[in-house]
Amino acid sequence: MAKILPVSEKLSWYLTRSSGTVAYLALSLSTVWGLLLSTKVIKEWVPASLTLAMHNSLAWITVGLSFFHAFVLLFDSYYTYTVANLLIPFTGPYAPLWVGIGTVNFYLLLLISASFYMRSRIGTKNWRRLHYLTFAAFLFVTLHGWMAGTDSTQLKPMYLVSGMLVLFLTIYRILDAIQHSHRQLPRHHSPRPVQS
Repeated sequence: MAKILPVSEKLSWYLTRSSGTVAYLALSLSTVWGLLLSTKVIKEWVPASLTLAMHNSLAWITVGLSFFHAFVLLFDSYYTYTVANLLIPFTGPYAPLWVGIGTVNFYLLLLISASFYMRSRIGTKNWRRLHYLTFAAFLFVTLHGWMAGTDSTQLKPMYLVSGMLVLFLTIYRILDAIQHSHRQLPRHHSPRPVQS
């Protein structure tokens, strides 16, 4: 593809780097926003319909930018990528393991984003279970950028801050859920003594 449509080597690299970075930021925002949806703060500030729309939009922005991030590699003249390399994980010429993880995560993010429209068919419980895969996707996308990114050194602060924020909010959500479940437990009253 690079021979058919010649593109500057630096331009291709800048485009794939910038789109990958913005895609990661969009994924981070989507994950953080999804975690905040379960807190009272967001529910009081923003209407439910708007919060879900923002969450859905951020998810699809991530998918779109991730697609572009991979598509630009077809025009790279330094590493020769084919369509098969992009579609089939772990077959590319550069860091096949870590780039392949990025490919798997693209499919995973596409499935999670599409699940917004399958919620009524698969049920809320199954939809939430599927949505929990977002945490795995976020972790592996972070590893993908950290290990396969040619400029990962400059972007390490972004990965660290995003990762710590998601970790903090995840722990907070788990603790809040545990506390809420304890509040919902029925209280057992001691039986009244039988009067003779």
